Amino acid sequence: MTDLRTIRWRPFRLPLRARFETAMSALDSRDGVLVEVIDAAGARGIGEASPLPELGTGEAGDVLALLERAGAALLADGAADALADGPGVSALRCALDVAVLDREARTRGLPLAALLAEDHAQWVAANAVIGGGPPGEVARHGLEALSAGYSVLKLKVGMGPVSDDVRRVEALRSACPEATIRLDANGAWDEATAIAAINTLYPFRIELLEQPVPIDAVEALARVREHASLRIAADESAQNAVTREQVIEQRAADLLVLKPMPLGGLRPALEIARLAADRGIGAFVTTTYDSSIGIAAALHLAAALPFDAAHGLGTGEHLAADVVAKTLLPQAGRLALPSGPGLGVDYDEAALDAVATGPWREAHV
Repeated sequence: MTDLRTIRWRPFRLPLRARFETAMSALDSRDGVLVEVIDAAGARGIGEASPLPELGTGEAGDVLALLERAGAALLADGAADALADGPGVSALRCALDVAVLDREARTRGLPLAALLAEDHAQWVAANAVIGGGPPGEVARHGLEALSAGYSVLKLKVGMGPVSDDVRRVEALRSACPEATIRLDANGAWDEATAIAAINTLYPFRIELLEQPVPIDAVEALARVREHASLRIAADESAQNAVTREQVIEQRAADLLVLKPMPLGGLRPALEIARLAADRGIGAFVTTTYDSSIGIAAALHLAAALPFDAAHGLGTGEHLAADVVAKTLLPQAGRLALPSGPGLGVDYDEAALDAVATGPWREAHV
């Protein structure tokens, strides 16, 4: 990054179309910070820092404080990696990693994915996400997703008794008999409940289950996987360095969920995928309900990975506003790499003005 001369940033808040509920939290909006780097020749790249507080990785205000404190020093090689771990750090590292890659790919006239993998995909499959709600509402959302072209539906579970989840899954399967259904418990169950739930839900042809037990219950996760009749994915456990290492070492999951924001960027996430693959563990990518800048970054990462499962990149459907002119959305259940170089998307000044929670700030070398 030695030829970078300017870093700019601006905070924003994106409202969601409806309150989105999971076993961990309920979201009404997403706060983040847009980060832009500019080199001596005027070439630029953009990234997004949107920590998800529910993951314990800080808030947008933490990112702003880091930017104000470090400023242009962040443009030096290795500066982001040298930051002490703490609130907002992983999201800021992600924004800088993406912005630097975006600038390089734009300069070279390549899609960002080409910097991650020579033989990258041109498009990836995406799943729809269905949050909490009664069985009838879940069925309606499933049918809406199918009519929009999705074939993989992810349903959030663990927000109440397993018997409630069974009724919701049953309604979804009845309404969408040919759909691929996966579940996400967000760590809501203990080991015994998870095993019982899997056995009860098996007849509904579930593709995989994400994070059935709490983040630090890695040994329990391994036992659930051993007894499960479906694939088990580590989500929240994969975002924490200590538990992720344990999951990979113990092969406690069949798949890792890679979220670039808490993992510190695309290159760190790609390295994690390679380490997991060496242990026979697959990977797929999801966003943390980011803007289309973050979705595009996750898309390029997904395109650089072998296909193990549909990716969680349809979260733009839940945004009521965005920092781009046109939100990045799947078409017929898949997302194609944008045609332009780099990320292939850019912020729109008018759209950003409408959601910004502060002015642009900048620092120079």
